[in-house]
Amino acid sequence: MTVTSPADRRADIDWLRVCAFALLILYHAGMAYTSWSWHVKDPQPVEWLETAMRFVNRWRMPLVFIVSGAAILLALGRRTPGAFVRDRLQRLLLPLAFGMLVIVPPQVYLERAQRGQFEGSFLDFLPQAFTGAYPAGNMSWHHLWFLAYVLILTLVLLPLFLWLRSPSGVARLDRLSHWAARHGASLWLLALPPAAAQIWLGPISSNRNGLVGDWLGLAMAALLLLYGAVLFRSPVLLQALMRQRWAALGIGIAAYAALYTVFFSGLLGPMSANAQRLDFILLSAVNGLAWLYAIIGFFTRHMTRRSTLLAYATEAVYPFYILHQTVTVIVVYHLATVALPSDLKFFLTAGAAFLGTWLLYEGIRRVDLLRPLFGLKMRDHSRRLRLAPSER
Repeated sequence: MTVTSPADRRADIDWLRVCAFALLILYHAGMAYTSWSWHVKDPQPVEWLETAMRFVNRWRMPLVFIVSGAAILLALGRRTPGAFVRDRLQRLLLPLAFGMLVIVPPQVYLERAQRGQFEGSFLDFLPQAFTGAYPAGNMSWHHLWFLAYVLILTLVLLPLFLWLRSPSGVARLDRLSHWAARHGASLWLLALPPAAAQIWLGPISSNRNGLVGDWLGLAMAALLLLYGAVLFRSPVLLQALMRQRWAALGIGIAAYAALYTVFFSGLLGPMSANAQRLDFILLSAVNGLAWLYAIIGFFTRHMTRRSTLLAYATEAVYPFYILHQTVTVIVVYHLATVALPSDLKFFLTAGAAFLGTWLLYEGIRRVDLLRPLFGLKMRDHSRRLRLAPSER
């Protein structure tokens, strides 16, 4: 998650960020109602939901990383490296540490309680909440892994981001962008680095979203952050994606249909046996890139106007991200024993998670001491006092 100042804001990037994280709330609500492993589960999975989530899974997190890469370059602006690093530590490390100490423990407690691994109240659990690393222990960052990855990769990639804003970097990127725009098919070569990472790093990677040993996850995230910075830095490339948006949509539909028919349906056996097949890896890379290009192309073309709703949602999206999964886990845990259709419970979970997170956010944003813990800037009280009543 990366936050930029209002002067640097771009409506298309903000709309992409808001929609991507809104989808995240739905996705995590759905995780409890699939056959996939998650922290708390409903006893009855929803088949159609799993099918829909498998489709979304191909591009959901890549979109978030691409948007974050674009926002990193905007946040960097003309700042000195030292000032930028201090800002990133405040905006990323502080919420991550607070989240691990306060926001995540209720999730671990309810997981242990549902699985019969702990009996007692949350207060009884607290002395054990920070013993050992999850999953063997209880200390975890759970959904906040994204903050750790963005923070570390931002620091590692900072020399490249600094070069991208330098005169030589700008000139080099402009020349490359104009060439790529003239040869539109060349943009699809960006599918090759993720495919290569999957081939080379997939077999030696472990501990997904756990940082240590997650070589594939780190490489993919780094590539996508750079893709986002380069694509949104170049109006020429964005124009090319706008022109190709319908073609990209068609390629995405065709590629996913092929993935589903040949691989996800089990035609060639279980997915575990096919994950490192070259044809699957290349088709997956093209499919993911096609949906990213289509989404960026349509948003850049149509979502360019700012509004009061967008301004509100842009500030809310970071606290929503930090809070939503804990609220979701609480709702799922209590609904699991209720005799209702699982389809209905999914919609109740998504609605309750959104409402609960929104109510918490409305309280947090009004308390200056809490705002930095959720990645929000302090409110400008001096400006508010200077405004006339009619301007407030």
